[in-house]
Amino acid sequence: MRITSAIFLWVTVLAAATASSQTQDTLDIYVIDVEGGEATLFVAPSGESMLVDTGWPGFDGRDADRIAAAAQDAGVTRIDHLLVTHFHTDHMGGSAQLADRLPIVNYLDHGTTVDEGARPRAAFDRYVTLRRDASHRTVAPGDLVPIDGLDVHIIAADGAVLTTALPGAGQPNAHCEDFPFHGADILSRYGDAEDQRSVSAVIGFGQFRTVIMGDLTWNKEHPLMCPTNNIGTVDLYLVSHHGSDTSGSDALVQALEPRVAVMNNGPGKGGGPGTFERLGRVPSLEDLWQNHYAVGSADANQPEAFIANLQHFEGSDDDAAVHLDAAYWTHIAATRDGSFTVTNSRNGFSRRYAPRGGR
Repeated sequence: MRITSAIFLWVTVLAAATASSQTQDTLDIYVIDVEGGEATLFVAPSGESMLVDTGWPGFDGRDADRIAAAAQDAGVTRIDHLLVTHFHTDHMGGSAQLADRLPIVNYLDHGTTVDEGARPRAAFDRYVTLRRDASHRTVAPGDLVPIDGLDVHIIAADGAVLTTALPGAGQPNAHCEDFPFHGADILSRYGDAEDQRSVSAVIGFGQFRTVIMGDLTWNKEHPLMCPTNNIGTVDLYLVSHHGSDTSGSDALVQALEPRVAVMNNGPGKGGGPGTFERLGRVPSLEDLWQNHYAVGSADANQPEAFIANLQHFEGSDDDAAVHLDAAYWTHIAATRDGSFTVTNSRNGFSRRYAPRGGR
């Protein structure tokens, strides 16, 4: 009995030591392939998690399964904070299926949908039923999301944007001159009533900074970034609006000075040629990673090593590809000194980016 106890104690200590040695002081970000929707998982070193958007509904729970797989890889057993950027189906439609797989503790969003019609209202009502039984908070620009070890600042919500600069920001933005506002033709074509109300956030971890915008529209970027840049610079730009040409103006992407961009596009959604062109003009940008090959921008796609999912098809801009085979995410592991590593889970290709000086 004494020997058995001693062996048990030794195994327990060894297991604890092994687990401790495997624990890394990193912010882990999973840009999850949900076929042109949006789902990005942030996991702090404490294990506390924030998921931004839940992808599409239907498809036998395809997107919820993909999010759950990323959560399992990260050691996450619940979603502590679900931040729904806006109430389009590709961003909040998968919430109910996800809640069947992982407990969701706190719901964060901009309040109420402005979309009309039976289908969008029904989808929103299903989401409201979920958040009614949990903790819910309507966020506004300037709010903080309390996550142990991270600085999460809300910079846009419900059509309002941050009007006072974040610490270290507030410099004049030279790219605001002759800002080309999108006209009624573009706005009506893309139906941006919900998009322009997207919740957007800056996430800081030590010297590392990233930004996630949801589908915040081009015209809404102007009061956020002009005449002064209220965000400052970032290391990682999680490309706005799936890489659609209706977001990601020069006034935004040039002033952010990102070192790396990750685009959560689908094969037939987002990844617009104008987005590739504008990102290509950013002097600070070292690499662009894609979650999907972009069919409509074939000549602009990055080398295959930087693309997580290569399968593609000819589809409409609004098509949610019915891919039920393997899907791969893009993983970012950031450290407090501002360095970070990006990995393509399809091929294991990885690149490390050293700390940025001067911040």
